[in-house]
Parts: sequence; C-alpha cells; structure tokens
Amino acid sequence: MRPSGPVTYRPGRDADLTACLAVWRSAVDEYQGRINQPPLPEETGPLRRHVAHMIATDPDRFWVAEIARPDDVAGGPWLVGFSIATVRDGLWYLALLFVLPEVQGYGIGAALLDRAQAGRDAPGGGPAVPGPDNPFDTGIHTWGMATDTAQPISNGLYARRGMVPRLPIWRLAGEPHRWGAVPMLPASLEAIAFDAIAANGHGGPRRLADAVDEIDREVIGITHQTDHEFLRRDGRSGFLVRERGGRILGYAYGSPTGRIGPVATLDPELLPALLGVAIRQTPILGMVGIWVPGSADSAIRALLDAGLHFDRFPGLLCWSRPDMPFARYLPINLAMV
Repeated sequence: MRPSGPVTYRPGRDADLTACLAVWRSAVDEYQGRINQPPLPEETGPLRRHVAHMIATDPDRFWVAEIARPDDVAGGPWLVGFSIATVRDGLWYLALLFVLPEVQGYGIGAALLDRAQAGRDAPGGGPAVPGPDNPFDTGIHTWGMATDTAQPISNGLYARRGMVPRLPIWRLAGEPHRWGAVPMLPASLEAIAFDAIAANGHGGPRRLADAVDEIDREVIGITHQTDHEFLRRDGRSGFLVRERGGRILGYAYGSPTGRIGPVATLDPELLPALLGVAIRQTPILGMVGIWVPGSADSAIRALLDAGLHFDRFPGLLCWSRPDMPFARYLPINLAMV
C-alpha cells in the first residue's frame, strides 16, 4: 500500500531498537512465507545484543524511516524501516536494512541505504555511492554486506551501489558425531585460550590484541578489535593457534550456545582443524551452528562429514571488490564480519 503520508528520516536511537526488530521480523516472515519457510523463532536476544553493539560503535550509520499516523490514531510516528551499517578500518558493511512489507516499493529502502552509506555528516544524509570519485568516501576501501537469495529486487539495489553478489554463504547446523572429520591439530601446532594469553602478566591483553590484529590484517585486510571484545563479553571463547613457540597461524571462536565463528587462518587447509579446536574446547550445550562461505570448501566438507547439514537457503556475500577474503575466513554471522 502507498504510504499514507510523507516519509521522514532521522538518526536512530537506542529506544528504537524494539520497533526495528519488529520491522525485521515482519519483513523476513513475509518474504520467507512466500517460499514456504517457517516464521522466525520468537527468541531475539542474540540479535538484540549484536544490534545494540553495532549501534553503540557506529551510531552515525543507524537510520530509521517514519510515517506520521492519522490524526485519529494514537501514538507517535510509525517506524516503517531502518538501516544499520558499520565501518571497520576501511570496510563499510551493511548489517541490516529492512522495510515493512506494506510500504515496500516506494524508495524507502534506497533512501535508508543512502544515509547508511553517507553517515550523518554528509550533506542531506546522502546519497553516497561506492567508488573512487565518491565525495563521501573518506578512507573506505571496501563496501560489503550479506543478503538473501530470495530478494532479487533488493539485491539489484545493492549491486547498483557496487556491492555485487559474488559468493554464496551457507548456514550449517547439527550435532557433530563423526569427530575424525574435524581433526585434532597436528603435533607441531598448539591452541591457546584467549583468556590465558590476556591473563599472562600486565601486557597480556595487548599481546592478545596484537596477535589477533596480525591475523585479521593478513586474512581480511582490516582490524576489528571492538567486535572481538564484544564477542568475548557475549560469551564466546577464542583460541589462538600457532606453531609451538613460533608463528601465529589463526584463531577460532566457540560458545556454549553452539555458535561457532569467526574463524581465521593463514592456511585454508587448516580450517577443519581450527573448527575442531572451537568445537572440542568449548563446552557446547546442544547443536552447533556456523555460517560458511562457499569458497571455504575444506570447512564445508569437514562439517558435512562430521554430521552437520545445510540449514535454510544460502545467503549471498556482496562485495565491491573481486578479491574476497572468505577462503580463509568464516564470519561472525551475516550482519557482522
């Protein structure tokens, strides 16, 4: 239906979070229902925590769209859409962009994307289009996001902005029961818990941060300590993998809830063993779940052989550059690299 009044845009606030999650649920359930997928689960605690973290670290890229309610309807403006993006060391990443189904098709999504790309300091809030001549592109070298394969119209919008769908990303879920598929580390390597490194003397936290940054720069071309700190606060356990007494080769995260990732490695053939570290050394209560890009083929084969299965339709990783890091990196989730 056509919006009943003019659409206005404003910076989002913490108090908008509940309304934004309601828009997210309505939009996802509507398009997934059209392809006979079940509604989203009621539990939104993990997503709420992740969104609150992204808003706290990048408040300038959180925008909402509103429509005034009719005079005879109580309440303030009707929040009908929102966008959230993050910038990490030159990587702009669209975390979430959703519009209520009843007002889709009227340019609200594109206007929210303009503002999320431009930030709050750009004249008029945008528009901003990725590219070397973009006047609002101050230090951003890569524009990325993950989307659903079931959204061709939205995916066309993102591609026109330079974020071309390049790679499928699969959610694998299940209970590992063939442990040989996720092997132990070879004897020449060792895994050390992040907590043990951080607790080792006054310089422990700095040594840990430097080690993780070293891997991130090499593998994904950015650092994002703020996200690593959030993951540890949120209950994920990290493990650094290195040659015994020598070179750092990667890291992996696991959690008691079964969420695995991110996982990063200098050698993609080490991904199955790094997954083994995360699964074995974390006391997991129930099933395992992880997002795995299609280029991380050794990880996909290992997890399927271990007993996990493809869960849901795949997502699409959209990237402004042809060179992608995802043969050696498994992201946090679709909303956070």
